[in-house]
Amino acid sequence: MKKTLIALALASLSTASMADVILYGQIKGGVETTFGNKLGQDKNKGTTTQIVDYGSRIGFKGHEHLTDNLDAIWQVESKVDIGGGSGRTFGTRDSFIGLKGGFGTVKVGYQQTPIKELNGKLDQWEYDSSVAGLGTFTRGTDANRRATAVSYETPDLSGFTAKAYYSPSEQENGESTNALGAHKNKAKGIYGLSASYKNSGFFADVAGVYARGTTAAVAAGKKGGYQALVQAGYESDKWLAGLAYQRSQRVERANSTLNADADKVNELALSGAYTLNDALTLKGTFAYGFGIKDINGDKIAGNGKYYQGLVGADYALSKRTIVNGQYGYLQSGKGDDKLKANVVSIGMKHKF
Repeated sequence: MKKTLIALALASLSTASMADVILYGQIKGGVETTFGNKLGQDKNKGTTTQIVDYGSRIGFKGHEHLTDNLDAIWQVESKVDIGGGSGRTFGTRDSFIGLKGGFGTVKVGYQQTPIKELNGKLDQWEYDSSVAGLGTFTRGTDANRRATAVSYETPDLSGFTAKAYYSPSEQENGESTNALGAHKNKAKGIYGLSASYKNSGFFADVAGVYARGTTAAVAAGKKGGYQALVQAGYESDKWLAGLAYQRSQRVERANSTLNADADKVNELALSGAYTLNDALTLKGTFAYGFGIKDINGDKIAGNGKYYQGLVGADYALSKRTIVNGQYGYLQSGKGDDKLKANVVSIGMKHKF
């Protein structure tokens, strides 16, 4: 009897202490088949099929009510990988501590830049291969990433919000110091701003990020690179329609999904979706890259362009479990540098 009472007491204490802690996440994955790939005159006649993770994650978040108009907030979010990959680490997604009140929200920790927070809004697909979603448009760059930073977001002002973001150079890899800890040179500070408006289903966003000391900037003898985004659209329970334009310069990485030699890049993305009933949603996306040039001003892959098309559907088994299927096609370059790729992806997502 005493053991039972002790167990009940411990359980109630644990429940009370965890009252403001929320466990959440997504487990999602599927099967992707790549076929009909062609580079120049060389065609791959075979197919490649893989079981993949779509970007599963798990997180804990909570808050403490400090005063009538002030809360302490925190979050720890991590990647998980049901495909058995190397993405199973802790705190690899947005993880921070901060304050929220009538003045707005201040966060300190590992956070998305304003570009990363917004340029995936029209990416309505679940995928691993970049061809099966807007993976080229949303690819990681030195401006489209997460970094240890401080951010400030205004309160909602009749649908309008704005954000400022700063990651000190001291937080970026590659900073060298002397024996006293003083910095010998300036490294990779990141500065970002964004503004958003949302009203009656209509939305509009603009964002810009400047990154110092990027690899591409150093190669060009410049101080840094930038990425800017503007987008607008409409979203409701039945409809999604949106158009985005982004431009970047000197922010591509060595493992760029686009091309590591790309210096200037212009891109458009157009997405639409219609929900026929409570379960079935039809979706489509088109992306276009143009004016893609290297450091010398020459067009990448002959024409400095790429085209991408996606069609597919989601079927909701419940409010939290959705089955997806889509076909993606990507074409870039011309002549011997002309690339064609096809991917079919079928999978499932469960939110908790």
